[in-house]
Amino acid sequence: MERSETLRIMGREVRRKARTARLQWHSLLTSGVLLRGAVLTCSLLLVSVLNGWSDESPKGGGHHRHRLVGPPPEFLQQREPVKQQPRLAISPRWRFAIPTGDHHAGRQVFVDFECFKCHEVLGEDFPASEAEQGDVGSVLSGMGAMHPAEYFAEVMIDPNASVAWRIRHHKAEKKGYLGPDGTSKMPSYNDSMTVQQLIDLVAYMKSLTSGVHTH
Repeated sequence: MERSETLRIMGREVRRKARTARLQWHSLLTSGVLLRGAVLTCSLLLVSVLNGWSDESPKGGGHHRHRLVGPPPEFLQQREPVKQQPRLAISPRWRFAIPTGDHHAGRQVFVDFECFKCHEVLGEDFPASEAEQGDVGSVLSGMGAMHPAEYFAEVMIDPNASVAWRIRHHKAEKKGYLGPDGTSKMPSYNDSMTVQQLIDLVAYMKSLTSGVHTH
């Protein structure tokens, strides 16, 4: 009796293990099918994408001829050369001309900037030059008739503008308005003199037409 009971128990255990093994095998088969299906699906999607990039199906196993995708139209518009603005017509005889100033106001500018300390003007009652200043500037009497207005403007804007010419044409002059390095001792007033003051001072220079000009 005990032996038959034992055999029944062993039989149930064997059947249970067999059933468990079948379920596991069925699960593995199902997983394998799903995996193969996923791989196949991905492959089909990849082939579809590659075919979409080609103008025609591949022939003889050759490479796909991929569609050339150009830049968007707005990019091409930006790369177009910028059209040059038309130049305004300029007279072939154009030249810079300083406006006409007030020589009376220019005389006051001459006084305010104490130009008389270095430049003598015959017939004017400016204060005498200081002894330590010396005679360092040319006499301006009569100079207005010798140069155009733009010459005076250039000299005041850039005191060294005419230095090379003076060295070449006045080698024997003993005046002290040229430094040892050949540059002008005249200071620059570009940071302190207004444009209107410059215009008026040039007008005053042009008014100095009487008297004998000396270097």
